[in-house]
Amino acid sequence: MNKVKRLFESYNWVGDIANKTIIELQKTAEILEEIHNKFFNEFDISSTKFNLLVILYNASEAGMTLSEIGKEMLVTKANITGLVDRLEKQGYVVRKKHHGDRRKIIAVITHSGERFTEKVIKEYKVWSKEVMTILDDEEKSQLLYLFKKLQAGLINKNFV
Repeated sequence: MNKVKRLFESYNWVGDIANKTIIELQKTAEILEEIHNKFFNEFDISSTKFNLLVILYNASEAGMTLSEIGKEMLVTKANITGLVDRLEKQGYVVRKKHHGDRRKIIAVITHSGERFTEKVIKEYKVWSKEVMTILDDEEKSQLLYLFKKLQAGLINKNFV
């Protein structure tokens, strides 16, 4: 948490409201990422690997090709290959050959992976409620509204 405290205390030099808003959003995202990583570390998994598990958990029983997973996660196929390798070693995912095209590899979640994903999802829901007790429901709704407004504005103005 030392990093989080340093983030909280940094950027005092920013004065303009627009700059300050962006910096505060970035600091908040960094702090959330830090505590997010801490949560997933308790399950011996990264948030990225868990994201892949959730994608496969929600996919059909046939699984998904590595390129399909890459599109869902917005990462390169090389990154997906490494993630699948590590999840396979943990027993959460298996690779299969595509029926129609033997060059394609399909990733399928195992029963162990399904049980693990369900357990982490359940714990995550409890954890995220606890984390967000800092805000009341009205404040959470306002924040969600502002995030959606900001996201739409950034996309519409082609900043992305």
